[in-house]
Amino acid sequence: MKVFMKKILLILAIFLVANIVNAQQWVSKQPQNRNVVLEEFTGIHCGYCPDGHKRANDLVAANPGRVFLINVHAGGYAVPAAGEPDLRTPEGTAIDAAAQVSGYPAGSVNRSTTPWAKDRGQWASLATGIMNQASPVNVFVKSSVDFAKRELTTEVEVYYTGNSPKSTNYLTVVLTQDTMIGYQSDYNNYNPTNWTKDKKYYHNHVLRQVFSSGGTFGEAITTTTANSFITKKYTTILPDDITEEFLALNHLNVVAFVSEGQNNIYSGFGTEVEYDTQIKYGDLGLRNLTVPPTELFFTKISPKAEITNNSGKTVTSFDVFAVFNDISNKKTFSGSLANGEKTTIDWGEITCIPTGVYSIKIKGFSNINNNEFFDMEGSNNKYKYSGIGFTSKAFTEFSGGFNSTTLPPHCAFDQSKNTAFRVVTSTSNIGALSTKGTIQFSLHSSWNLSGKPADILIGEADLSTKEEKTFLNYYYAYSDGSRNGTAPKIIVSVSDDKGNSWVDLSTTTCIQTGNPPNANTYYVPTTSQYKTISTDLSEFKESPILIRVRSIPGTDGNALYIDEITVGKATTDVKDNLQSENFSLYPNPSTDAISFINLNLIGMDYSIYSAIGEIVAAGKNLNNNINISKLEPGAYYIKINTEIMKFIKH
Repeated sequence: MKVFMKKILLILAIFLVANIVNAQQWVSKQPQNRNVVLEEFTGIHCGYCPDGHKRANDLVAANPGRVFLINVHAGGYAVPAAGEPDLRTPEGTAIDAAAQVSGYPAGSVNRSTTPWAKDRGQWASLATGIMNQASPVNVFVKSSVDFAKRELTTEVEVYYTGNSPKSTNYLTVVLTQDTMIGYQSDYNNYNPTNWTKDKKYYHNHVLRQVFSSGGTFGEAITTTTANSFITKKYTTILPDDITEEFLALNHLNVVAFVSEGQNNIYSGFGTEVEYDTQIKYGDLGLRNLTVPPTELFFTKISPKAEITNNSGKTVTSFDVFAVFNDISNKKTFSGSLANGEKTTIDWGEITCIPTGVYSIKIKGFSNINNNEFFDMEGSNNKYKYSGIGFTSKAFTEFSGGFNSTTLPPHCAFDQSKNTAFRVVTSTSNIGALSTKGTIQFSLHSSWNLSGKPADILIGEADLSTKEEKTFLNYYYAYSDGSRNGTAPKIIVSVSDDKGNSWVDLSTTTCIQTGNPPNANTYYVPTTSQYKTISTDLSEFKESPILIRVRSIPGTDGNALYIDEITVGKATTDVKDNLQSENFSLYPNPSTDAISFINLNLIGMDYSIYSAIGEIVAAGKNLNNNINISKLEPGAYYIKINTEIMKFIKH
C-alpha cells in the first residue's frame, strides 16, 4: 500500500511540475483592448521620414505600453549610396509590397486598412480607434541575450480571452534595433533629437529579422477559442551583422503580435532585450589605412587598419577581418593594448580579381580577450569602400540581362554623378525579353539630375578573334509622364586605353514608348514597348575595349529603362523583321517543344536565333512539333518561311 501511494504521489508531482512549466506566467487572462503595432515604411533618402519618426515616437509617449514600433526600410528611398547604411531586409521588402506603399513615409496601423499603408497624418486617429476596440487575444513577450554565445532567447505567451473570428491566426515575432547611426535626408529638421554632433542620424526600431518559424507573415495558431493558451520559445544565434550593419546586442527589441491572417493584427506587445549588465563590455575602434586602387585594372590590394582600445580594460587579443568581394582574411592580434593605445594591423598584399563593382571591407571585432568582454559600440567597427574594377580581356561576347539586383559579371554601375538608377524587379514581365527585371532611371526634376550622366560600364571586351561584325546592343523604354521635359539621351562610348579617354560611337535621343497610369507613379513598360539599338564595334578589333552605355536625363520626365545589353551580333538582324510576336506559336513560354498555329508551315526549314542574333538550332518542321528542350532558358526568335516569331524557353 505504501509503495502504491508513493507511485501515486510521484505521478501527481510530475503532473503538477508539467502544468507549472506550461502555465501562464506573464500574459494577462483578463479581457483587454487591442494594442497598436505601427509598421513605419521609411528610408534614408526620404526627407519627410524624420517627421514620421517623430510622430511615431510621440504616439508611443502618449500611450505608454500600448504602441509598439517596427521601422521597415524598403523601396527606392532606402537604397544606400556608397558608404551609407543598408537597413533593408528581405522580410521588410515583402511587408512593404503587401502594404502597397505609394509614398514615404507611410505606416500600417495593425494592418487594419486597405491598403495597409497610410499617410503619417492618419496614424494617430487610426491608433486611437484601434486602442478603443476589444481584443480577443492578449500577447506578452520576454527576451534576453547571451553575449558570449550571441544567443537570443525569446519567450512568447498568447492567451485568448474570447473566441477569434478565425479558426487559424498567425503569430509573428520580429527583432528590431535602436541607435543605428547613419545617413538621413531631412527637409526641415523634423526630428532634432535624433541627430549626432557630426550630423549623422540615429535610426531606431529598425526591422532586422523575423524569426517566428512561419517566416515573414508568421506561424499558424490553430487553437483560437476562449481560454486557449499558447507558449512559444525561440532560440536564435545572432550574426555579427545584417546587410553588413553591426548588430549591437545591447540595443535590441523584440515585438510579437497575433494577426487574423497576413492582415488585421489583433494585438501585440514589445520589449527591450535583456542582458547581464555585470558583463564587461567596452569598445575597440577601427580607422582605415587602406589605400583604394586608383586604376580600373588591378590585381592586388593591401588592407591596413589602425585599432584603438577605447575601453577601460587592457586588450590582449582579438580577431579582425579584411574582406574583398566576400573573400574573408582574418588577422589575430596577440599582445597588450592598454586603454587609449593603438596598434596597426597589416594584411600585406592580397590577390584579387575584379569583375565589375567590388568592395573592400575591414570589420571587427570578435574573440576579444577570449570573449572575456564584448565590443558594444559598432559605429566604429568597420570600413567599407566600393569601387569599379575590371579584368584584362575578360570576354569576347557579353549578355547582360538584369533579372536580379546582382549585376552580371564584367558589368558595373558608375553612380558618381547620378545615383537615381538601379535594377528593379517585378512579378510581371517588365523586361525587354519577357523577363522580370530591368534597369530603371528616374527622370523627375525633383532629383535635380538634368544633364548628369548615369553610366553602365562593361569590360574588357577582346574582339580580336571575331571574324564577323560585332555590335553593342541594348533595348530601351521611356516615358515623359506628361512632365513636358526634354527627352533623355543614350550615348554608347568605348575606351581602348583602360578608361583614360573615351570615344562616342552613337547618340540616341529617346522617343516615348508609353505612359504611367497616373502622374504620381512610375511608368512600367511592357515587353512589346521596348525599342532596340545596335552600335557597330567592328573598328575596335585591334585593341581590347571598355564599353560605356551612358544615360543623360533631360530637363524632366518620368522614367527610362535600359535592358538586355549584349556584345555580339546585332539584334536588329532579327528584331527589325519581326512579323508575328507571341501569338503565332504555342505554348509560349514553353519548356520542351513549340508548335505553329499556321499549319502551312509544316515541312518548311526553320532557324532559331538567340537574343544576340546567333543561330542556336536549325532543322525542318516535319510534324509541327519543334523540340527546344536542349536550349538554355531565355528569349529566342524562330524564322520559318518569311515569318519570324519570338518565344520564351523556360
